[in-house]
Amino acid sequence: MIQWLQQFNEASVPFILWVQANFQSDGMTAIMRFFSFLGTEYFFLLAMPFIYWTLSKRWGVMTALALVFSSYAAGFIKWTFNMPRPPSPPVQRLWRETSPGFVSGHATTAMGVWGTLAALVRRGWFWVLVGTIIFFIGFSRIYLGVHYPSDVIGGWITGFVVAVVLLWTAPALEPVVRSWNALVMLAAALAFSLLLLVIFPIDPESPGWPNGSAVQLTGLLFGLLAGLVWDVKSLHFQVDGPWVKRILRFLAGLFILALFYIGPKLLLDALPLQNDLAIQAIRYLRYALVGFVASGLAPWLFQKLSLA
Repeated sequence: MIQWLQQFNEASVPFILWVQANFQSDGMTAIMRFFSFLGTEYFFLLAMPFIYWTLSKRWGVMTALALVFSSYAAGFIKWTFNMPRPPSPPVQRLWRETSPGFVSGHATTAMGVWGTLAALVRRGWFWVLVGTIIFFIGFSRIYLGVHYPSDVIGGWITGFVVAVVLLWTAPALEPVVRSWNALVMLAAALAFSLLLLVIFPIDPESPGWPNGSAVQLTGLLFGLLAGLVWDVKSLHFQVDGPWVKRILRFLAGLFILALFYIGPKLLLDALPLQNDLAIQAIRYLRYALVGFVASGLAPWLFQKLSLA
């Protein structure tokens, strides 16, 4: 399969050059960068809390899980195949990337997250909007010279599979998990996240264990699930209320989320740590805190401030 992909990728280089030669301009590059931004960690740090805190808890939980699992699946495939990105030159690189090319993480998360949300919203106009977003996020990766068409198509397929599996399994598992006590739920969440961390492929450029990408995603997953345990057993956070309260809730939550996202990173950078395993452990805790703030601490704060 790898040999076939390499041959297909080599044959698709003229297509990438044609796209850049016929569509490239400062304005188009800005538009394509915007669509690529819609597939980044920074965008999802804004979008996922907004959905969970102001629109729908169910939509927020499902799209957050879709983000984690689609990102994990894309990373797993990337580091398993370790395929190169388009050669530069002749292709112009208009976006900085360092990870392997196949599959496109942007395309995977676009299909996984937006596809899951569209299946939950169930509105014709929203399907059209989501389809447009998914297409242009994928196209932007080709235009920016960081992915072959096969990377994007593979990402779309991967994200679709993740969305289908999540939408099929979550409703069946939810009543079973809700019947457990809090300690069992937390232990299962931690064990599941660590299992995903252990089986994740090693980065051949940095062969130390564990892979930094997996650390972030599994830490985030555990934090999200831990916050949801708190909510299910005690908080019972509700998103209803006037939009003034919802917007204030979102702004207050973003402030708290930013503190826990930036603060530990500054601490990590300041500490004179040499042991890679210790660094990765702190990174795991950092992302676990971010997930816990989004699904647990921020909703608790909203209730204390009478915003929920």
